[in-house]
Amino acid sequence: MACLALGLLTPGMAAKAETKRLFALPPLQWDREMARDKPARIHGPSDLGNLTGGIVFGMQPRDVNRRLPNPLPKIEWSSLGSAAEFPEDVRFFLVRLDSLRDLAAGVGSCVGATSHVVFLFRAGGLFRMSWRLIPDAACPSPRASAEDIFARFLAIDQSAALTTHYRPNKAEVVEVTDPAGGYLIPIRWQNRQRR
Repeated sequence: MACLALGLLTPGMAAKAETKRLFALPPLQWDREMARDKPARIHGPSDLGNLTGGIVFGMQPRDVNRRLPNPLPKIEWSSLGSAAEFPEDVRFFLVRLDSLRDLAAGVGSCVGATSHVVFLFRAGGLFRMSWRLIPDAACPSPRASAEDIFARFLAIDQSAALTTHYRPNKAEVVEVTDPAGGYLIPIRWQNRQRR
């Protein structure tokens, strides 16, 4: 233990060392008494749109679809899937991550072939984008890619978007949620793997 405290690694210890990624949080501005803080820069929809190819919260499904590099045919509210994990009528559609250049930007590691982005809507429009990275034989761990996505959106303060990263079963999920999502904010996707 003493050698770790001094920053020394023996050859056997080097093999066990694990790299931990540090994430930059948005800068804060404090009052004179250092009792209260606020974001040093207030972000808005355009800041989120710059990272997503123009997709912002509140957009209707057909408007989100139009922003995609390869729009899906016939996107209507009635044709969207129902997200059963939510207590109100939440609809969604998903697009494979490898077909989304703006939403896959900054990903430097592997993602599973079936990884995708889910766009979740309530009656008022888009309230969440969910990157679901699914491991496969070619990519047994998409964790580094999830961290790349998480880091990209974490820099936006919570007045514009809430960013979370979690792991249901073997999947890696990064969600960017509208801070006005109310009681729907803490509801997370459950990865029910087929056995």
